Amino acid sequence: MKIIILLLTLLLAVGTLPSISGAVQTQTCHSYWPKTSTPVSRFTNNNDGTITDSISGLTWKRCSEGLSGTLCESGTPATFTWQEALQAGTASTFAGKKDWRLPNIKELASIVERQCTMPAINEIVFPATPTMSFWSSTPYDANPGFAWNIYFPYGISDGNSKEYKFFVRLVRGGR
Repeated sequence: MKIIILLLTLLLAVGTLPSISGAVQTQTCHSYWPKTSTPVSRFTNNNDGTITDSISGLTWKRCSEGLSGTLCESGTPATFTWQEALQAGTASTFAGKKDWRLPNIKELASIVERQCTMPAINEIVFPATPTMSFWSSTPYDANPGFAWNIYFPYGISDGNSKEYKFFVRLVRGGR
């Protein structure tokens, strides 16, 4: 939480505060930053709304919960409390699979694109990603009422109250 407050304070100071509505922002990628961490070649489009990561073996829903379509162009991105997010994973039967779940913080961090901001994700692989926080399944050890999430405008992780409503991207499998 301290990191987000500091980041927002800095953004206010320079007058570039992003929208916090969850609306998709204009992504900026910087070739002078470290080499891409999520190249398109790392992912296989399964043509059923899922993407498989060749490094981790994880299969991701291409769209955030609430969105659908080839480019995630239909619907409205949904937000959930942490408990609701956990339940959304176990209740999903997307693409005929019943083993969907909320990713842990390391899995969620594995799709952060370090060269880009607004959002910090590969938008070819994961189109229309809302520029806000996404839940992980990992509880925050320092406070039992908190869980880890990633703030996708900049790809930073933080612990926040489990009662906050954040976005969700489901995953299955892995090595």
